[in-house]
Amino acid sequence: MGKSDLMDRVATDLTKGHTYPAIQRMHSLVAVHPTDLDLRRRLAAIYRATGNAVEAGRWSYLDDSADPAEIAAFESRYPLHRRLDALRWPAGAKAPTDISRVRLAPLQAAAVATPTHAAPPGLRRLTTAAAVTALVALALLAVIGVQTVLEWLF
Repeated sequence: MGKSDLMDRVATDLTKGHTYPAIQRMHSLVAVHPTDLDLRRRLAAIYRATGNAVEAGRWSYLDDSADPAEIAAFESRYPLHRRLDALRWPAGAKAPTDISRVRLAPLQAAAVATPTHAAPPGLRRLTTAAAVTALVALALLAVIGVQTVLEWLF
């Protein structure tokens, strides 16, 4: 389905007061056209109409007409190193406006400075301990199950 067809469906959904399907359709469009600031602006407007300041700030973050209160709500919800992922901005894509370049620069720097591929050592130990505990519990249950079956048979 084309962009204009989806936009028509979004408009129809909104005239009927169906914001959820309109938001889902807009998210689909933004996923296909992640650098289209107009689509992001329209998605932000829907969230603004529903009273969701965090999401309105998220999707209008790269727009020069973004509401400072919504930007603040977005920034308070997402730490600096997670904002670029939250924006769903493609890696290496050029920002189309001056304000979007200014806002993306620190986010891209923070994303590069914060490695996301490795879990902290404490989390790895916790995960390993949980896996060992689960395996011991499973083995214990298997032994009890075998014992119960043998008692039932003999």
